[in-house]
Amino acid sequence: MGPVQAAKIAFFKFNQSFRLKTKSVFLSADSEFSLIAPKIMDVSRIKPKPKIKSILTEWIFIILGIYFFMYLYFIISWWGLEPYLQPGLFNDYLDSNYIHLEILVQGALFGIMFGLINLFVDNSRIRRKSFGAIILFKTILYSIALVLSQAFVFGIYHVFSILPMETFSEMQQQFSVSSIVSVGIYYLFVVLMISFVLQINRKFGNGVLLSMITGKYHKPRQEQRIFMFLDMKDSTGNAERLGHYNYSGLIQSCIHDLTDLIIRYKAQVYQYVGDEVVLTWPTKSGINDLNCINLFYAFEQVLNDRKEFYLENYQTIPVFKAGLDEGTITAAEVGDLKREIAYHGEVLHTAARLEKMCNSLEQKILISQNLISQFPEKDGYEWEPMGEYRLRGKEQREEVFGINRVA
Repeated sequence: MGPVQAAKIAFFKFNQSFRLKTKSVFLSADSEFSLIAPKIMDVSRIKPKPKIKSILTEWIFIILGIYFFMYLYFIISWWGLEPYLQPGLFNDYLDSNYIHLEILVQGALFGIMFGLINLFVDNSRIRRKSFGAIILFKTILYSIALVLSQAFVFGIYHVFSILPMETFSEMQQQFSVSSIVSVGIYYLFVVLMISFVLQINRKFGNGVLLSMITGKYHKPRQEQRIFMFLDMKDSTGNAERLGHYNYSGLIQSCIHDLTDLIIRYKAQVYQYVGDEVVLTWPTKSGINDLNCINLFYAFEQVLNDRKEFYLENYQTIPVFKAGLDEGTITAAEVGDLKREIAYHGEVLHTAARLEKMCNSLEQKILISQNLISQFPEKDGYEWEPMGEYRLRGKEQREEVFGINRVA
């Protein structure tokens, strides 16, 4: 390292240290200064990225799925369940175009309520329950939504005189017990199926289930990806102090707080390894709006906002560090007993090494020259050059940068 570069690094470290000390003075001052501190903190806060696109995508899938299963039942009723239907008005209704109106209106309404239920559960403490408990709770709410959507359709029929009440009453009298049971069982199956698929998609990670179904990674393929290795600082000390049981609870709480941000910043979970989370983005998605950097500082912000919870339950405020790199990797579907998509390449080794270097370089987040050169703008951040290092698995030395959030 030359003298010019060493002086440059020393200047950046002095500037960072001075800024941190200045901020601590404001935060610890009395009356007049304590009024100023919150304003300073608010300026540098990250506004959470909206989840509108992911929510709309899920709702479209739900509505299309409901349309598919409702028309499937219509076809089955038309061709295969004639013995279950008493002759008369009900068969005449199936022959009319009103059945299509019912499917379109009820499918859209039920799909919207279905999505609202998911949104409610995802933003409540219910999402922290077990996999089976979540499906059971959602199924109960879905069943109620199905009944309400059906009642709404027949309410429209009555208000607009599409189906007179006399005709509706006669149809009710001609419903056989077997037809009611068959409808109930079928739609219970539909609700469970859609709920199960959504939960499995979330369990595998956004987009992974579809990739497995379509066989996208059945043969190895190369991709450009960003990887982030996110690890808790002083994890060994926390584990010894809390014990394994409470420490596992701490990790669970942190990952629950991280989950919403993973969706908002379009990341995918590659692996959970102890207290470490490995996240990945397609390069374009991770660079866009600085998603891969904003996620880290948004997570830090969430943990700080919930510091009272963590102090009360775990007597600590968790702090994380991260290493990021970008490059070409090979992705392939592996395993039979436990199938998953595995990534291979130097990018993972570099990101993992950068995460380990955070402690020695006293940085929250370290990033490779290769990735930082692709960022279009700093947008609230400053790059701090940390020098050139020979990272594991690479012959040439590579410049490493720290990234700091500025007001």
